[in-house]
Amino acid sequence: MGKKLLLKRILALPLLTLFVAALAMAQVPAEENEATVSGDMAWEQELLRERELKDIEFKTSVTSPMAGRERLTVPAVARTFILVSGGEVKTSELPAKGAAFALLFRDGQWYWDEGAPGVTCSEGGDGATILLPRGRAALTAGCLFNVGRFMLAVYPGPDSLAMIVFDRKRREMLDFDRLLYYAPDRRYALKAHLEKFAEPLPLKIVTTRKLEKQFYRYARILFQLQGKEMALTALKASLEGPDAQYLFIPFKDMSNGRETYEVGRFLDVKDPGEGEFVLDFNRCYNPLCNYSPAYNCPLPPLENILDIAIPAGEKTYLH
Repeated sequence: MGKKLLLKRILALPLLTLFVAALAMAQVPAEENEATVSGDMAWEQELLRERELKDIEFKTSVTSPMAGRERLTVPAVARTFILVSGGEVKTSELPAKGAAFALLFRDGQWYWDEGAPGVTCSEGGDGATILLPRGRAALTAGCLFNVGRFMLAVYPGPDSLAMIVFDRKRREMLDFDRLLYYAPDRRYALKAHLEKFAEPLPLKIVTTRKLEKQFYRYARILFQLQGKEMALTALKASLEGPDAQYLFIPFKDMSNGRETYEVGRFLDVKDPGEGEFVLDFNRCYNPLCNYSPAYNCPLPPLENILDIAIPAGEKTYLH
């Protein structure tokens, strides 16, 4: 082998080694990038599937918010008759033609009796199979009366009972196609930090019906968006039971009254404990009041009003 050829091979060896090393290094970011892209695709598919399922529920459920026609208040008197006639639902303290059933109030509990043929009362929500017998089992929140084309959801209280009338023939129910959203945007799925308050003190929130609902101030959520340090207060509806597992975050931003619902929007987040978690504004949704006047929705507290627009999540639903 000539000296010149040997020299060339020796000189070429480091170059080849450097090339292989550089190629290997270039492949690492590519693999990481593929993982990121794959993760983004899975996140987007999951988000779109959630939206699709919500549309299906709004289209088909007998208690769809789109079917919510009105809200009635029944005073805590011994007996109130629920009248269903001519496509109307009314209350009366006197028996009358068209009475579907009677609501009874005794010893601080609500019951039902005198049901017309075909009228049933079930416990557990939409699709429940547990039927409540007349006069013996106390009504609980969300019990459903099936009365012809109507489903009547009742929410007993110590001074009155609220009843939401769901009408499967309500125009908004018949016309409903889908809800409106911003396109999925990963920039609004943010890293956030949760700091629990020393004590979850009760907080009364004013509602759209100028009533009050009680929550608990549970934690402060810190995050950065559009170059600004931001904060929101997370509430809890209860400190015990299933509701205690979730944070409720009602908020307003500069998009309200333009592209999003004027009252504000909500976020539900499973309690991550203290520390870091993902706050995904792509999953924020409208209060039910956007769909029907039958609801009583809490208003975001002043501390949860943001001075930026968040073009993510659900847009306002135009009737």
